[in-house]
Amino acid sequence: MESKILIDGTWAEFKNLNIWYEHKRVLNNINLKLRLGENTVLIGTNGSGKSTLIKTIARIKYPIVDKESFIKIFGKNHINIWELRTKIGFLFSEIDTRIKGNMLTKDIILSGYQGTFGVINRNLIGTKEKQNLEELMNSLNLIKVSKYYSQLSDGQKRRVLIARSIINNPLVLALDEPTNMLDLRSNYELLNNLSNLSKNGITLLYTTNNIENIIKETNRVIFLKEGEIILDGTPEKVITSENISNLYDFNIAVRNIGGYWRTSPA
Repeated sequence: MESKILIDGTWAEFKNLNIWYEHKRVLNNINLKLRLGENTVLIGTNGSGKSTLIKTIARIKYPIVDKESFIKIFGKNHINIWELRTKIGFLFSEIDTRIKGNMLTKDIILSGYQGTFGVINRNLIGTKEKQNLEELMNSLNLIKVSKYYSQLSDGQKRRVLIARSIINNPLVLALDEPTNMLDLRSNYELLNNLSNLSKNGITLLYTTNNIENIIKETNRVIFLKEGEIILDGTPEKVITSENISNLYDFNIAVRNIGGYWRTSPA
């Protein structure tokens, strides 16, 4: 079954997905296929359901059980959490709150091997793992950062958490609002990191509420509004002034400047 999925390219499939939270429908009748090699962004306002969709893939949120609906990850209705972590890396903003400031930066990255947050069994860390760590830190410009996590800037912390998410060399990296709360420089640095990860073969799935955070390597844009998919297509087809204005219920002018999307009030 898995070889068929890889040939088809589908790594995640949702059919008639419905999720409720605190008596409110967060996702409504989601039908969707996500494919390897197809970088996809979920865009919408806060509360549109985009974060919930990624948390459903991570098995943090669970849908209403219905015989007419299903979720398949790499062709499986049920996937072991450890197997999931070897194929998909996840980055959620709340992960930062689970890390103590006195933790060592390198230990936090290495803890991705064991699914912990900085506390690692050093007996399981060999030469291969240490070499992978150094290569990751170099590629994400983390070699010269502080020894302790608490002394890092917000941008550096975010890159450390990305390194932790991909330490297992996953096929897919799923990120929820990866640029949230970053200053302008850190924002652009992180977007550049995501572009490089894509060029190195990692398929990206990420959320944003700002089209200016959509990287050039994005192949597919999905508009979510009030828990429903209202548009799905290539950036060139779906990112228009009319569509963005409808998504946010506000008149917005959209331009593409050198492959980057920019907005202004219409």
